[in-house]
Amino acid sequence: MTYKKKVLITVETLVVVAGAAGLVVNHARNITRGSTEKFTMVQTSPIDSLDPILGYNPSSGTVVGNTYEGLYSVDDKNKVHLALAAKVKTSEDGKTKTFTIRKNAKWSNGTPVTADDFVFAWRRLANPKNASGFNFQPGAAGLKNADDIVAGKKPVSSLGVSAEGKKTLVLHLDRKVPYLNKLLSFNAFAPVNEQFYKKAGKNFAQNDQNLISAGPYKVKDWELGDNEVTLVKNKDYWDAKHVQAKTVKMNIITDPEKAAIAFKDGSADYTPISGQLATKFREDKAFKTELGPFTQYLMINMKKKGLDNADLRKVINSSINKKTITNHILKDGSEPVKSMIMKDLYKDTTNNDKDFADESAAGYTYSPAKAKAYWQAAKSETNLRAFTITYDDSDPSYANVAAYMKSQIEKNLPGMKVTLQQLSKKTRIDKMGSGDFETVLTRWGPDYADPSAILSMYQSDNVSNYAKFNSPEYDQLLADAASKYADDTAKRNDTLQKANNLLIDSAASAPLYQSGAPVLQRQNIHGLVQHISGVPYTFKYVTLKR
Repeated sequence: MTYKKKVLITVETLVVVAGAAGLVVNHARNITRGSTEKFTMVQTSPIDSLDPILGYNPSSGTVVGNTYEGLYSVDDKNKVHLALAAKVKTSEDGKTKTFTIRKNAKWSNGTPVTADDFVFAWRRLANPKNASGFNFQPGAAGLKNADDIVAGKKPVSSLGVSAEGKKTLVLHLDRKVPYLNKLLSFNAFAPVNEQFYKKAGKNFAQNDQNLISAGPYKVKDWELGDNEVTLVKNKDYWDAKHVQAKTVKMNIITDPEKAAIAFKDGSADYTPISGQLATKFREDKAFKTELGPFTQYLMINMKKKGLDNADLRKVINSSINKKTITNHILKDGSEPVKSMIMKDLYKDTTNNDKDFADESAAGYTYSPAKAKAYWQAAKSETNLRAFTITYDDSDPSYANVAAYMKSQIEKNLPGMKVTLQQLSKKTRIDKMGSGDFETVLTRWGPDYADPSAILSMYQSDNVSNYAKFNSPEYDQLLADAASKYADDTAKRNDTLQKANNLLIDSAASAPLYQSGAPVLQRQNIHGLVQHISGVPYTFKYVTLKR
């Protein structure tokens, strides 16, 4: 199934926890308390921005995804449907789409949502001066001139989107895009009111006074850097009658013991926990495991001499026992992966809804014998005998995973020295962007439910291709999937699978595991939806029962 979880939580806290040991835990109590109109969610990642084109952390994406809305949104059945758009008309060749914005679509300050709001927002997204990590998406959506704008070759005014009246938005595409509705439901394509944005200036999205909403909720009593944010029901939202919970409060708790204790004492109601804590709660009726939305992998910089050698990359891939990582280090429900494509992202409707991830090639499994053979070949092809694995401090498990990889690589590559480097998350991201790294333990999650959301990262001209993988054959396969086979699902899926297998064979990265999500949850809140792509959590459908 596509990754949608109707999560049963209760009234006060959702905690994302990573790694704690030695905590004495009693069985969780099913506590019902407080108002049935409010619940509180806690996450471990801080809010980095509530600007739709700059909020990258899961907590930021959750808040933005519940306070903004685009032309489309994803419902509690994981179906994509029209949101701020009332209807859409598609031209015969599929390259022009005309959207009619809902008459009752308003901003939370009472201003109507207009087609110009979308034009302004999407130009901001594509503008290279804004350096959005999502600025490749207008190109992925097929908007004319998008890639040239991002590359600085054309002005933002040439982007293939225009307003023809206050409520008519026209998209001019250079090709058909099969997953366009999914992509346009993502935060980065949300509208932004130009007048409000310019009035706020540098303070835009820095606090609740400089934010307005067109989604189910609006932000209250918050400024950037706070460890909590309150969302209140937006009475001006076009579908406000279907928004049940009137208040959602998100707290940031970075200490895993404090987060788990919050669940124990009843102040937390839905709590993702670490592998270490999972062993303590495993027999509790409140415990369950889910698969998360990220593929964790070792990114290899193919511009670095030695690491550009395919045999060396293959020996790295063959040296790591992924099952040891998931079963003995993480113990949190994470699962080994064969490729960068995670489970539950996309079903092949032309092959009995088989999971795309299961259809891919076998990938590299732990094999000291194969590692030895690759190493013998690599030693005659490159003089590289040392490299660094960089990881950040955002998750305590990363240090243990990196240390394990170091020991395995040095064991299976006699004479190879691995150095570990821990950085802040921001510094790690900056180094990836500048190419100043050798290998990085990092993760990637999809912005929309299609294999291209992952595979496009490795296109030679993609701004997120930090590994600098370059294969004309791979680029052509993705180009064919995007245009030549846009109307032929079977051929498109087959072409994407060929690209995926080519990526696997190249060992351009070392896919490790799909993140796990062991959770504790109470029983009296229903309808919190978790998605494997796009907005992490949707609050609109939450209902509370005493």
